[in-house]
Amino acid sequence: MRAIFRCVLALTGFMFTFSAVYAQKDDYKWEGFVGYSYMNLNRGIDPDEVNNEIGDFPANRVNAHGFNGSITYNFHRYVGAKFDLTFAKHGEDFTSPLQISAPPLPPIAATLKSSQDVEQYLFGIQIKDNMKDSQKLKPWAHILGGIAHEKFVIEETAPGAVTIVSNGANDFAMKLGGGLDLRVHKNVDIRLIQFDWNPISRSDITVGGRIGTINSVLQNNYIFTWGVAFH
Repeated sequence: MRAIFRCVLALTGFMFTFSAVYAQKDDYKWEGFVGYSYMNLNRGIDPDEVNNEIGDFPANRVNAHGFNGSITYNFHRYVGAKFDLTFAKHGEDFTSPLQISAPPLPPIAATLKSSQDVEQYLFGIQIKDNMKDSQKLKPWAHILGGIAHEKFVIEETAPGAVTIVSNGANDFAMKLGGGLDLRVHKNVDIRLIQFDWNPISRSDITVGGRIGTINSVLQNNYIFTWGVAFH
């Protein structure tokens, strides 16, 4: 996490440097962005596959929170090459009869904690009017593709402390969407809204034990983002 935050801060400083270099140009050659990201996450786990095993399992579609950072080089007034970094995390506690630690007498339901991290490293094209004297409201769109790293963990927290599942995978991901920026300074835009369809082609997850393998699936995720763009 710290390394990712340092990366985002470095990208922001990088943008300010190039803003000064290209101050006399008619269009912005570089754009950086940092902001908050809300992700409606499809966990890629069908509850019917595991409910009989671990009881009150969390929902298949959940809310995750994180951040989004990007840097874009505009090689044309309307077209730029973009690198995008997104991180989101979801966690919750639930109860289940799936008790791994030595059971007390009489048996009781275990308290479990699940967490899921999603890191995405994407590249692609952004379409936007990059002229310095363009309108204050700037609609834009992008199409990105790359790698999503997901980590899924289930831990028993009571009556014992045991890790039941800990799996990570690297899969193909995309972002297709756009947004609306508002110019508030010659070098600063406020991102009023950004919306992305974020499919991830998740591979099989081998859990083992009574659960076995959770089959591959296309995770249809949706992301809303707000923040600040620098030129």
